This record gives sequence, C-alpha cells and structure tokens, in this order.
Amino acid sequence: MKKLIACLLSFVIVLGLCACTGGAGGADETQAPQGLQIGYARESLIPSGNVNMSGYGNQEHRVSTGYLDIIAATCIAATDGTNTVLLFSTDTLNAKSNWTAEARTLISQATGVPGNNIQVGATHTHSSGAVGGSEPLTLQWKTVYMDALVNAAKKAIADMAPAKIYGATIQTEGMTYVRHYEMLDGSYCGDNFGDPKKGYKGHATTANELMMMIKFDREGDKKDIAVMNFQFHPCFTGGSQETVLSADGIASIRDVFEKETGMHFIYFTGSAGNQNANSRLPNETQNRKGTTQMKKYGEELYQYAAKAMENLEEIGGTTVSSKQEILNYKSNDYGLERLADAQKATDLFRQTGDSSKASALAQSMGFHSVYECNGIVANAGRPATYDMELNVVRIGDLGFVAAPYEMFSDSAFQIREGSPFKYTLISTITNNSWGYFPTEKAYGYGCYESFTASFASGIAETTAAKFVEMLKGI
Repeated sequence: MKKLIACLLSFVIVLGLCACTGGAGGADETQAPQGLQIGYARESLIPSGNVNMSGYGNQEHRVSTGYLDIIAATCIAATDGTNTVLLFSTDTLNAKSNWTAEARTLISQATGVPGNNIQVGATHTHSSGAVGGSEPLTLQWKTVYMDALVNAAKKAIADMAPAKIYGATIQTEGMTYVRHYEMLDGSYCGDNFGDPKKGYKGHATTANELMMMIKFDREGDKKDIAVMNFQFHPCFTGGSQETVLSADGIASIRDVFEKETGMHFIYFTGSAGNQNANSRLPNETQNRKGTTQMKKYGEELYQYAAKAMENLEEIGGTTVSSKQEILNYKSNDYGLERLADAQKATDLFRQTGDSSKASALAQSMGFHSVYECNGIVANAGRPATYDMELNVVRIGDLGFVAAPYEMFSDSAFQIREGSPFKYTLISTITNNSWGYFPTEKAYGYGCYESFTASFASGIAETTAAKFVEMLKGI
C-alpha cells in the first residue's frame, strides 16, 4: 500500500508540474501538490566508445581508453506546487555555455520547467569527457550528455515526494588548502607560478575548509537525499597523459557515502578556484595522488560528513523560487603586448600536449609557463566586455548560488557572510565556465589564475556582492 501511495503521489506531482511556468500564479492551484516536494535521479555519462578528454590546461588531445569509475549527471528536482527548479551536478571539468544552453532548452521542452530554473553545474573532475568541443568523438559524446541530463530531469521529477530540509556544517582540517603562498622576501608563489626557492612564509590567504551537508528527509519509501558542498580540485587520477575516465575524488566520496548511509548523494563544487587537496608546505599532508589516495580522501571526507550529520537542524520553509540577472563586465587585457611570443608556446602545447616542453619554450621568452601564454592568447580574442548570467535559487529556507566560474575562497566567505540564509550552497562552474575569478589581491601579486582570467581585476568582489543582493531578493 505504501508503494502504491508513493506511485500515485508521483503521478499527481507530474500532472501538477505540467502547469508550472516558474512564475507566481502560473500553476493550476487545484492540481499542484502542496508543500515542498523533492526528487532525485542519476544517469551515466559513460560513452559507448572513446571520447576526447578535458583537464590539465584544458587541452583536448587526450582520448579515453576506458573508465575507472562511473561519471554521471545527477539531478535534484524541487517544487512548491507553483515553481519548480532542477539542480544538476555533472562529473565534468566544465559547464560550457554552448552545451548547457542547449541542455537547458531540451530539458525545458521535456519537462515544462523554465530554462532559468535549470542550473547545470560541474564537479570539475580533470578526467572526464570534453564539454563544449567540436571534435568528432566529442560530438558523439554530446548525445550521451544531452540524453543523460534530459532523462535525469524527467526521472527526478517523477521521483518527487514531500520532504523536510535539514542542514549542518563542519570545519574540516587539512582536507583542502590554498595553493598560493607568501614567500619570505614578500613576493608570492603558487603551484603554477613564482619561485619556490625563495622559501615559504605561509599561505597567501585563508582556505575555505567548511563542509556543508544538507539532508532532504522524504516521506514514504523514498530514499533520503544528502547534499555535500565542499571544495577541492579533483586531480587524483593522473596527469595530462592519463586516459581513463573518472569522476575522481567525487566518485570516492559518493561511493562510500551511499554504501554507509543508504542515502542518495549529490556533490556541488564550492570555492575550489584557489584550493587543492594536497599541500606543498612542510608538515602538511603531502601530494595525495593516485587511486589509493583518492579512495582514502573520500573516506576521510565521509568521516567529516558523518560527524556533521549527527548535528542536523531543521531548516524549514517550503517556498521554491529563482532569480536571474545579467552582469556586464570588462575583459582582462593582460599580456596582449606579448601576444606573438605567447602564441608560439601555446601552439606547441596544442600540437604536442606536452606542458613541460611548452613551458620550457615559454620560460625562455620570459613567461612563467605555457599556461600564462594560453591566457594571453585567449585574452586576445575577447571583446571589451562580456555579459555574464548569474542565478540564485531558494528551496525552503535554503539558498543556492549558481556561479559560472571558479571561485576563490575569499569570495565564498563574502557571499555566506552577506547571505540572508543561514545555509547557502555555492555551486561553481555552473551553466558556464568563465574560468578563474581571482580576488583583487591575487591580481595584485600576479598568479597563474590572473594570467588566464577572462575578466579584469575586481570581478570576484563584484560578482560576490551581486550574489548577496540577489539572495536577498528571493
């Protein structure tokens, strides 16, 4: 009987969603379900054959030869009977706008959920298929990607059931670190720039070690859903020559969490723009690399998650809403006077995929690395300003930020300190991948991330302030 009731409830929810337009008063109140409803689905992104891969400088010369674990598209559906939102976490490096825009259109056509209410994020694994490219193998995989997102959306909607929201936070220790350092002579260094021989004084800024855990406690026989919001660069499964598909550390934490709790699991990448999962400083955890370390890292993250969930508190609220704004901002013009030389190193990297050889050429011409050259070449083709889509979502008294870039830790602090919600999830690399948004301080000392940034200094502070304003508006 319990299963029959659950099936009937899912049918009623789908009927109600057919009337949803995403705006107030857009649904038929006599058919729409009352209260907060939450659904979940996950679809595989594993291709039937090989696929071009992204990661490690975003070169796409690598072609996959198999997979270590399942890369997937995971979706949460939420409705209050009038408005419906869909939140995706995909095991990809990026969320390129040309693909995500198409996916949002296809999902909207299949479900009736407005495109602005659909947020497609990436877990930032460096061992997945190349999103947004036009190579033949990539275009074959694009069909898998689109089908997975559409199917996950439909299944998540059909899976919806009444739910309550609970939340908890915990400060982790040593699970992530800022990969920029202040040196003893007052200069700065990073894992991809500067001179480490000058001696480390300490990290350049404070790491965001906060883990946020959200639980959707669902009625009937529906599994509860756990949401983890944390930040690190998933780079365990190898380097630029690795050809095995993997969700990386995300797969590790997902596997252990679901095994230990029996709950559904979804991960949203937080402020990982300047944070890694290993450290170069003395007396800190050293270079977690490889599959054994990946598994260990997932187990360690699970211990923090389990401890956090011992202290869950009800968040409350049933309202579901979203808000979108377009921010116009100026482009980064860094290094354009050295474009001709930068192009030589970039061309070598694209032809060979050998970052060491290309960086050696770059350094012989006075650059820090080939990645600096890549950024200069990319900057040369940009218009003076860009329009950037920003989105926020409210599910009950839970806030959700859809940031289309790689966020630095200080920006996460700025958003959460200004947010009107006690619990605010930050999903980066969502709907688009504008690259790194360094803070003004980071632009000031010059770093790999500022060399390659799409936008000029001040963008991190501007977008964080805009997100706070938008959260207050929903």
